[in-house]
Amino acid sequence: MPAAAPTTSLNLRDLLAYVEQVLARGIPGAVWVRAEIASLTDRRHLYLDLVQVGEDGREIAKCRATLWARERFSLEGKFRRATGGGLMAGMSVLLFVTAEFHPQYGFSLHILDAAPEFTLGDAALHLDALRKQLAREKLLDKNRNLPTPQDFTRVLVLSPTGAAGLGDFRGELDRLQRAGVLDTEYFEATFQGQGAEASLLGALEQVRAAHGREAADALIIIRGGGASLDLAWLNNEAVARAAANLPLPIITGIGHARDDTILDEIANVRTDTPSKAAALIVGSILQRVQDTLGAYQSARMLGREALRQAEDGAGRLHEAVRRAARSQLERESARLDATMRQVLGLTPERTLARGYAVVRDVQGQVLTRAAQVEAGQALTLAFQDGEVDVTAAG
Repeated sequence: MPAAAPTTSLNLRDLLAYVEQVLARGIPGAVWVRAEIASLTDRRHLYLDLVQVGEDGREIAKCRATLWARERFSLEGKFRRATGGGLMAGMSVLLFVTAEFHPQYGFSLHILDAAPEFTLGDAALHLDALRKQLAREKLLDKNRNLPTPQDFTRVLVLSPTGAAGLGDFRGELDRLQRAGVLDTEYFEATFQGQGAEASLLGALEQVRAAHGREAADALIIIRGGGASLDLAWLNNEAVARAAANLPLPIITGIGHARDDTILDEIANVRTDTPSKAAALIVGSILQRVQDTLGAYQSARMLGREALRQAEDGAGRLHEAVRRAARSQLERESARLDATMRQVLGLTPERTLARGYAVVRDVQGQVLTRAAQVEAGQALTLAFQDGEVDVTAAG
């Protein structure tokens, strides 16, 4: 025979009502809670999923939380004034909450207040820890130790889609590209949000491949203005490692003079804004043109002076000096014309087409001296129509 049914029992509502009473007695008021926002839904009220992550990166606690519309306006205003942005997924927060349990809707937290200084402090601590880790691995200075470009013929540019300031940046560089002075290739990525890491890593891999196909002078990373906390998405360890290991110098123009990102700290050159990054490139090219024009003017003055002195003489000496002066002027003019053509049109492809080759080691670094090559070292020779892997003889 089956066992007899219990003579006493509770229905589900009674049991959950009892749990509600126990919870209310155990946590009689509001408390401050540290957590990370896993997701956020905006339906006039804000509905959040809060999580705590262990040292191994796995979730060890999770619950729902709600910021009701009646508190939302003042709380978000306070948070935005302190941080420059609102609550978002992926953010570490310190929230003032009451714990609530409803027999029908279950357990959740009711958000009454937030401490934005905790969120800012957590971001700063994360950046400091990442900085020290990269320094221990000798990655923090790796890009800074690459030779800083003194002139530009080809640059790669990485920016968010539709970035503020990108139009002004392109306005400066596109004029140089139309004049044949500069070759520019653009790449786009997501700079904030849950997909930022994967998007940035993918873009940096595209940059590496583009540099391998045709060597560039620098990678320019730009981003327009925005909230200070938005920059936290750029303080990503995987992204920092990928950028630090690129074989070409990085120039940043991320748009915050007062706030550092790890990309600013590993960069070969840091500028405050996209416009300043563009000005650096344009200024370098114009300086080279001005130097060339100055040399051209000096040569013309020397030629005129030589001609004047020759005209003051007489006979064969007069003619000899005149011929020498003209010859010197012609040589200097030819040399300077060649330099001007180089400034206004010479590209790596044309150089390779003349029979030259670019020698790189396995890290993609260009080798310019025989002393840099060791016996048995693997090398890549880049010709106009492709690359050849070779091994240095003993």
